[in-house]
Amino acid sequence: MQKTNQHIIFKHRWLWHLLFWLVSYLFYSLSYGEYSQNYAFEFKSNLIFLPVRMIGAYSFIYLIIPYLLKKRYHLFFAFSAIHALFYGFMIWMLYYNIPFFGLEGEFPVFYWPKIIVAAVTNYEVPALAATIKLFKVWFMDQSQKQDLLSQKQQAELNFLKTQIHPHFLFNTLNNLYALTLKKADEAPDVVIRLSDLLRYMLYECGEKFVPLSKELTFLTNYIELQSIRHDKNVVNIDHQLTGDPSNKVIAPLLLLPIIENCFKHGIIQSNKQVDILIHLNISDDFLNLRVKNTLADELHDFTEGLGLKNVRRRLELIYPQQHAFSINTKEGYFDVQLKIMQDNAG
Repeated sequence: MQKTNQHIIFKHRWLWHLLFWLVSYLFYSLSYGEYSQNYAFEFKSNLIFLPVRMIGAYSFIYLIIPYLLKKRYHLFFAFSAIHALFYGFMIWMLYYNIPFFGLEGEFPVFYWPKIIVAAVTNYEVPALAATIKLFKVWFMDQSQKQDLLSQKQQAELNFLKTQIHPHFLFNTLNNLYALTLKKADEAPDVVIRLSDLLRYMLYECGEKFVPLSKELTFLTNYIELQSIRHDKNVVNIDHQLTGDPSNKVIAPLLLLPIIENCFKHGIIQSNKQVDILIHLNISDDFLNLRVKNTLADELHDFTEGLGLKNVRRRLELIYPQQHAFSINTKEGYFDVQLKIMQDNAG
């Protein structure tokens, strides 16, 4: 079984318990001493009451609070009332039986007014202990829920990332197959570039974020790989990069499906002029990507494919409230624009 990392406020429990009782003892002694102007008496009397207060606090949080946590409210309130009366009775017994307080014989043993007053004036200790216990339970429950949510999101991100690999590989192998059929001289260069791309995907994309400069190098290689396949007289690729990617990071393979999509769906009819625009601008705070390609036919009912759905979901998980993603299919162009708030690597 794996050990969970406890929050610092829950480590060294015995020290926190010792501190709680020390503060409680000093609070009663000093506050009552100020009222009676007899500090020596109050320090002694509160030392006598300390064991009863400890019994009352621990019995309340370990025997009665569980009924509250299990939402058995009727039992919780019933046992709380009984506990308060028994706690007041124990306090009253100390007053009644210890000669130090000088009350022997003045009142009967079961003198309910005194018992109730003793319970009310001393019950803040069990109540405070219960409040701390409930806060701890709530805090640990919230931490566990957050850990489970993080694990779920990480599992989903890993799944989304694995979807990219076969999708990308399938398309690139199709490109290579087309070149080998034509016995094109570019085929060996495609194999080398494909090897570099796969090496990056397999060995450098394991982290949640990667250096932006490496990701851009990967994308540039992919674009050049695509440009080798297509006739430059038919396919016009406008690839521009402005800004400095140094000391910035990005989720790996996040931009690839957007760029891959314009080559996959934009280049359908080889006898038609195709324009592909890939502009990436990097500022101090934002990364702006615009990918635009000519459509073979006007789209009337556009639905996102696997790649774009993948991108949208990863953006929601990794950059919540930190991105803008839009798709426009008007005027014969497929136009995708993405804006991501950027953080420095350090």
